[in-house]
Amino acid sequence: MPVPIPPATVVPEELLSVTSSPADERGRVVVAVRGEVDAYTAPLLEACLDGQVARRRVRTVVVDLEEVTYLGAAGIAVLVRVRRRCLSRGTRLVVRTGGQRRAQLPLELAGLAQLVVPDEDGARRPARRAPVGGPRRSPGRG
Repeated sequence: MPVPIPPATVVPEELLSVTSSPADERGRVVVAVRGEVDAYTAPLLEACLDGQVARRRVRTVVVDLEEVTYLGAAGIAVLVRVRRRCLSRGTRLVVRTGGQRRAQLPLELAGLAQLVVPDEDGARRPARRAPVGGPRRSPGRG
């Protein structure tokens, strides 16, 4: 019988991997997200996205959610806050789901389907790195 992992022994980086590419010549950055985005891991995603939005010369931030295994309310809230920051800086926020329902459906249910834009010109994805210890369930989703 598996023994549950106490919350204190799991760090967000073990549940979520966030990787960004350097800005291309058009000022486009791709942030690839892999794993679970919930109340426990959302601050890690928000910190990465905020860092990209704050960079000079970044005009478009593409958030690639194709490899997200869970997108909870906290993850949706991060995208809403980052979208506001993008709008205030004149930066475009694009969310790519690759048609994955586990990312697309929560956005639709939250009334945010307009954030999802097909990636018409195929932005290159950054190299993926597996989270340390592989994805695990978080102590509490939110």
